[in-house]
Amino acid sequence: MRGLFVIDGNIYNYMLKLYEVMVLNLLFIIASLPIITIGAALTALYDVTLKMQVGIEKEMTRSFVKSFRKNGMQATKIWFAFLSFIAIACLVISLVNGHPVVLFPLLCLTALLVGALPYTFSLVATFDNKTGIMMRNGLMLAMQHVPHTLIMLSVSGLLFLYLPIYQSWLLLPVIILAFSLTAVVQSHFISGILVKLVGEEEVTDR
Repeated sequence: MRGLFVIDGNIYNYMLKLYEVMVLNLLFIIASLPIITIGAALTALYDVTLKMQVGIEKEMTRSFVKSFRKNGMQATKIWFAFLSFIAIACLVISLVNGHPVVLFPLLCLTALLVGALPYTFSLVATFDNKTGIMMRNGLMLAMQHVPHTLIMLSVSGLLFLYLPIYQSWLLLPVIILAFSLTAVVQSHFISGILVKLVGEEEVTDR
């Protein structure tokens, strides 16, 4: 029984991982407070969680801040492009009074864009390329890996919609863990996809 709580024991390792996820969640929330920096914060978040998947993340806070600064401009452009589409979609829906002929395609396209965001910001965190190419590749990955995209969307829906609304007693744990935990789950799938595409060395070198 005593061996369970030693430094190399399973319980200690699980508690350490939980602590890291909580700290990472706090870093993301603080970095996102200006709202316009959410894209940069997401990129930094995926940078850290992708490295966690391959076991090379040792200095989480420093890595987060470094990625936030390095990729901030490009990630912010992508974030503004996404917000612009949402604003246009809302305007169109209001003009046509939510007509299903217009509403359904817009909802499908919005779901696709939301599903492409984790891929896109992960690409920004991992590779150097033009913004347009990053966005195109993120959309392509979302469409090419529909099962993974649907799972990632389901995880987001569970943590940010179902649990806070229907299990209100879980609201505090959701606030403490939701963002980073979602990124950890999504990075599990994205990391495998990127490794298959370009190899592990290319994913871990940056």
